[in-house]
Amino acid sequence: MTERPALSLDIGTRKVVGLLTVSGPKGLKILAAEKIEHTTRSMLDGQIHDVIAVTNVVGRIVEKLTAKAGAPLTEAAVAAAGRALRTFKGSALRELSGLTELTHEEVFSLELEAVQAAQASLARLLRDGEEPEDYHYVGHSVMGAKLDGVPIGNLVGQRGNHAQIDVIATFLPRGVVDSLQAVLQRTGLEMTALTLEPIAALTVAVPQTMRHLNLALVDIGAGTSDIAITAKGSVLAYDMVPMAGDEITEALSEAYLLDFNVGEEVKRKVGKGGSVTFRDILGQQHSVSSTELVATVRPAAERLAGQIAARIIALNGGQPPQAILLVGGGSLTPGLPGLVAAAVGLPESRVAVRGRDAIGGVEGAKQLLSGPDSITPIGIAVAARDNSTLGFAYIHVNGRGVRLFHPSQLTVADALLAAGISIKDLQGQIGKGFTVTVNGNLRIVRGTFGRPARILLNDQPASLESQVSHRDSITVEEGTPGEPGRARVADLVPQVSERLRLTVNGAPQDLSPLVTVNGTLVDGNQELKDNDIVVVRAIRTVEDVMLHLGFEDPSVVEVLRYSLDGKTQVAQRPRYRIRLNGAEASLETPLRTGDKLEIMPVGPITLGQVAASLMQEATAMHIRVNDRLYELTNGAGELTRNGRKASPDDPLADNDTLLVSKAGSDPIFASLLPLIGISPTPPAGKSRLIMRLNGVDAEFITPIKDGDIAEIRWE
Repeated sequence: MTERPALSLDIGTRKVVGLLTVSGPKGLKILAAEKIEHTTRSMLDGQIHDVIAVTNVVGRIVEKLTAKAGAPLTEAAVAAAGRALRTFKGSALRELSGLTELTHEEVFSLELEAVQAAQASLARLLRDGEEPEDYHYVGHSVMGAKLDGVPIGNLVGQRGNHAQIDVIATFLPRGVVDSLQAVLQRTGLEMTALTLEPIAALTVAVPQTMRHLNLALVDIGAGTSDIAITAKGSVLAYDMVPMAGDEITEALSEAYLLDFNVGEEVKRKVGKGGSVTFRDILGQQHSVSSTELVATVRPAAERLAGQIAARIIALNGGQPPQAILLVGGGSLTPGLPGLVAAAVGLPESRVAVRGRDAIGGVEGAKQLLSGPDSITPIGIAVAARDNSTLGFAYIHVNGRGVRLFHPSQLTVADALLAAGISIKDLQGQIGKGFTVTVNGNLRIVRGTFGRPARILLNDQPASLESQVSHRDSITVEEGTPGEPGRARVADLVPQVSERLRLTVNGAPQDLSPLVTVNGTLVDGNQELKDNDIVVVRAIRTVEDVMLHLGFEDPSVVEVLRYSLDGKTQVAQRPRYRIRLNGAEASLETPLRTGDKLEIMPVGPITLGQVAASLMQEATAMHIRVNDRLYELTNGAGELTRNGRKASPDDPLADNDTLLVSKAGSDPIFASLLPLIGISPTPPAGKSRLIMRLNGVDAEFITPIKDGDIAEIRWE
């Protein structure tokens, strides 16, 4: 069966190149090639601005190649400009159970979560008027993975508490694809393969066998310079500089007042040497040497080289690559390789322009496709043949249509990403856990496992990596998250075998260890929460026993401040009186099995206790007067609290103000006169009062005391 020729189109800023190819003995055989330049600036910086004008050029290409094919051409492979690419980094972190190994499916799911994080970054940095739906996800690369914060090569089969994956994802504006499709549809073509211009150039100029080297490929077209960086066997990054060959053309046009198309012709003749003759917009003819023309465009060439060098250094981690390959028509700018080498910091020998000679395994059309501008057109055809283009499909996800583009075979995961389905929710996340500290050791309380989502592809069970085809239908029943972690004290405290058996206030007690949470005594049913601190210890002292048995905090000593006759005083009262095996004990006294403990509440402090030194009880004195025994009473002082009369038995309160009145004055000799019935006024016929105390003459104010002997009479 004869192979049907394939059509590929390089729709560039300056021209359109069409190739008709089949498989050849060496790889790819070009049956026919056509190249037509745009007559107007219908494309700028790789973006189609005039669909009708570009369609006319493409239609002419297709018409010529159809005639050579001998059959209608209905399909085409194309490339999108590298300028349209936008790359963003994303990271995903997932809590693990620590008990089971990570599966390939779980790791892949985490990878896709990181892609969605990159999509979120894209959404935050959209330009005015843009929406996240305006971009196609076209691929990603894993930058690294971590397990419990430590970098690791492969997460599959690992166990841990946390897994992380970092990716760099690439997105393509839908407008770029839509404009390409609009042109193809107007020419009766269906897009069967889509690649990116830097990927196409890389496919043929830097094959896989060269990608272990740190290389930079720069495709310098008319409007943009697309850049790709390789190292360690893979492509590290894609980017572009919004400057290219048009910058040189515009420099010539401005310097010599040239129509843009005339300036383009002059630019192409500069590299051939000699003089170049041209006519400006005023009709004046000029003949200028190539040397002068090169000097004229040198500032523009230096700017272009500087922009390219800056992007290469930034993409390559701040250092120059091992070598730089320049392709595309703009790479023919005189002196450009040397300027790029100087700007990057490489020897000029490490920067080279590559043309058709850099491509192996391709035959045909060598006359039309020979220079560096042949790299991308041939690369598009090779990528389409090798299926290394962006896969294309229109898929329904939960009834909603989405269009997919991806560098490899399309999968369910690609469709879900395009539809905005949360990959994180698909896995039925483990319920949120928490941590507590038990006797200084960190313990993790994990949530329960969730229920994974159910994915149906055309009504059949499928996985994230199941392959999808054009017009497939996907139904997703979202997973449910697990329950948050829960734990009681009894679930986590260590078993302490040491128990204490003793008698407390006559009752036998068998006491288990004490458990506190954040310093508060609790029982085994206490629910724990995040960051709780649990302490478990055996009972060893009197205080431990009292805490365990629920006595009100025994360590608290009641402190009462009061004023007594104007002087500030402090009284302290412990809550309990403690006796251990019949002897006084303190809260710190250690215990052992078999001990007998008595714990007695201490009563309140009374007013009489704190004022005893100032209050005297009423006392009786016995005095012998004139040989007869008499009793004389001395009264006590009076107590007031806060201005009111109080009893010595009343309890003392904080901030009381106490006053004690003086007791009756000490008895004096004059106190005896009324006791024995003698008046201090002399009776009739008497004039002198005899007063003796213990045989000595006394006066009215002479003090008397218990046991004294007095003599009183009138003479």
